[in-house]
Amino acid sequence: MSYNVCMNFIDQTVLNFFANNMVDWLIFVMLVITYLGNFVMVGVLTFLSAISFYIHKHTARILPLFVSVGGSSITVYILKNIFDRARPIGGLYSELTSSFPSYHATAAIALYGFFLYTIWKYDKHYLKKPLIIFLLILIVSIGASRLYLGVHYLSDVLVGYVVGLIWLLLSIKLHKYILRFFGSIGSHKLKS
Repeated sequence: MSYNVCMNFIDQTVLNFFANNMVDWLIFVMLVITYLGNFVMVGVLTFLSAISFYIHKHTARILPLFVSVGGSSITVYILKNIFDRARPIGGLYSELTSSFPSYHATAAIALYGFFLYTIWKYDKHYLKKPLIIFLLILIVSIGASRLYLGVHYLSDVLVGYVVGLIWLLLSIKLHKYILRFFGSIGSHKLKS
């Protein structure tokens, strides 16, 4: 059995599972969760986070945040246009873009993963662990919501997560480089 046949079988099996196990109240919950990964919400949260980083003098986080979210968004746009994969038939609502890869899954890792990293690495707040758990659940839930609503295949979501993770890791490396570079020239104005 070839990889494509196997992946198509898995994609369709997962899609059928969610289609056959729909619950009215959960549809609403999944719509709310999926909204947290859409282009407008991600853009607004990225912009507000950059402002917050600036106000709180965590300026070393601004460029890496833009690299994570912007780089992953551009990559998804390019991949969607290259592959032009049709959406699953029977989704609960229509999407205008092609299916592969999932922007929502990509953005979940790129944005909320960046928040998770900064909280894990730098936050000393008593809510640190609950926030990390919340962000992990949110990232997984956004991908699951795309499957539950029938607007993506499993492979779309998994590749979206990988694209987001690649850009997140690049942005973390950039953040560390910025801190090292400005630390080596004696700049005390730049905070993590």
